Amino acid sequence: MPEEKTPDNDRIEAAKRKAAFKAVEEHFDSSMRFVGIGSGSTIVYGVEAIKTHLEKNPPADKHMNWFVPTGWNSRKVIEQAGLLPIAFDSLPGDAMLEVCFDGADEVDEELNCIKGGGACLFQEKLVACRSKKFVCIADYRKKQKRLLTKWPSIPIEVAPIAHASVLRELRIIGSPDAKLREHSMAKTGPIQTDQSFYIIDAPFKTLLSPQDVKDGKDGSGKDGQWDVDALAARIKMINGVLEVGLFHGMNGYETQAAGLQGGQKPVAVYFGEEDGEVSVSRAEQVADGTLDDSARAAIGRERS
Repeated sequence: MPEEKTPDNDRIEAAKRKAAFKAVEEHFDSSMRFVGIGSGSTIVYGVEAIKTHLEKNPPADKHMNWFVPTGWNSRKVIEQAGLLPIAFDSLPGDAMLEVCFDGADEVDEELNCIKGGGACLFQEKLVACRSKKFVCIADYRKKQKRLLTKWPSIPIEVAPIAHASVLRELRIIGSPDAKLREHSMAKTGPIQTDQSFYIIDAPFKTLLSPQDVKDGKDGSGKDGQWDVDALAARIKMINGVLEVGLFHGMNGYETQAAGLQGGQKPVAVYFGEEDGEVSVSRAEQVADGTLDDSARAAIGRERS
């Protein structure tokens, strides 16, 4: 059933819209050639903000800006806004996306994310990792100290032929209640992604962060306790898994500093708060002085 409209919900939606406009204001300009657009209700506001920006600041060439969707739904949002979509596999081989705007199902205090609640995680990760920076837009309910605090499970995209064996291995590594995601009407069968793959939702214990591991906690899977990086790597090793809905590791500033392409983690997350305001968690704030000079230089170039 659709969510009932209440004054509180209206205020939250207004805050999400404000967060999207702030994110676009700080990370988008009309000279950008390729921009990634994610999936979900919050990103509708991001596209609205981009359209508004382009109307106020039209590019010199009306074919300057191309928008890369992460799935069928986001393509439709792009088209309905009158923007120009381009398929990921139609990008020039040497092209990088200037920025990718996307949402998240849950974000921890180190900006690791769970994504894939909308079944678009593989394409979302492709686009994020082809972007100079991933900027996340969410609401306050997605902000948690650790992943798997409120969001119940990790989405995993799997080959249909392998789903039973993947479920078996997930049980072995600590997720006894992993389930194949199905349509609400059982007769329609499993939900399929844009790649015609299935989605498995795998609950685990609340995940440790990389900082927890640095502090000496064991996230190797002993007694079912994993850290974000170790669990993502372990699930990706399972035969039949296409992608894991954990966005972790380096962000775009860090990959640029290392001479690499793109990063899975956002450089900033814009949260629409319950009181109607916007809060921002930024990578350099989270790092708390641990970014090296080259990463800080990348941030400086991006903001100059």
